Amino acid sequence: MKRAIQLAVAIAISAVCVWVSMKEVDIALVTTALRNANRGGFVAVMMITIFAFWVRAVRWRFFLRTEKHVPLLNLFSATMIGFMANNVLPFRLGEFIRPWALARRENMSKSMLFATIVVERVVDMLTLLTIFGVALMVAPISEDSAAGKMVQGGARILLTLSVALTVFVVAAERNRKLAQTMVELLPKAVQGRVAKLLDRFLDGFALFRDFGKLIQVFALSVGMFLCFAFALWITAWSLGIELPWYGGLVMLVVTAIGIMVPAAPGYVGTLNIACTAGLALYGVGKAPASAFGWFYFFSQWLPITTVGLIFLNREGLSLQSLGQAETDSEATTS
Repeated sequence: MKRAIQLAVAIAISAVCVWVSMKEVDIALVTTALRNANRGGFVAVMMITIFAFWVRAVRWRFFLRTEKHVPLLNLFSATMIGFMANNVLPFRLGEFIRPWALARRENMSKSMLFATIVVERVVDMLTLLTIFGVALMVAPISEDSAAGKMVQGGARILLTLSVALTVFVVAAERNRKLAQTMVELLPKAVQGRVAKLLDRFLDGFALFRDFGKLIQVFALSVGMFLCFAFALWITAWSLGIELPWYGGLVMLVVTAIGIMVPAAPGYVGTLNIACTAGLALYGVGKAPASAFGWFYFFSQWLPITTVGLIFLNREGLSLQSLGQAETDSEATTS
């Protein structure tokens, strides 16, 4: 029942976001813009997207706390299966399916691999904040408009989460007694479970002790997100929307904030309204912004889902079999 309610809420959020992004928009203008969009640009965005996920797979290897050599193809396979699952399954199960798929393939610890996903999210947020800071130095965003207020508010939330999580990770990894003390402040009913989870995950945070490796990780992170920023800029170009050279950087952060909101599979709705809000910063109307949102949505959804399904078949799995990942994730976090 709880899962059914969560799914209903996520779908409702997506539906409302789609409605808001399309409200008072002439559908004919949107379809015409999409029909006249540069097809080469659409293909280019799909190719850049797949390359960015390849970079993500390369970066994942740096997070693994194991002496075992893990083939890059297997890392890429698990990455694409996980993000494909986010596109077609509810509850963002891909975050659990990705480490589950690699653990199944390489006979590795599921809890250790899940810890790498937590570390990855910390690094992602820190990298996005750095990129957003550069974009703001180049062209500060005014809070005079509703879009500006939303972007600035979302950035503050992202900053707060990143700083809090980073401080906790570094402090807990370097001082496990401190981590244990913090756990003891929680209600006794949950202390045992949280302590067990924390102990499993802390080993994955040792990356923050290795400065050289950390620099390489952040370099790969910047490269990966610049790919997505370039893809967003090409999307605008394909639709005849003029953006400054740094516009892709701003849109990158705006869309990242948008997909943080719980939504239906594929981030439909939340991604669309984020695109509308981001482009409003540059005076782009709702009709072309709506076309931009759908163009970018499908240029992401199609290649990720297709490649993910190909690798799923390569692993001898099916969408139905991915339910095992959810069962294993509950065992890992219980």
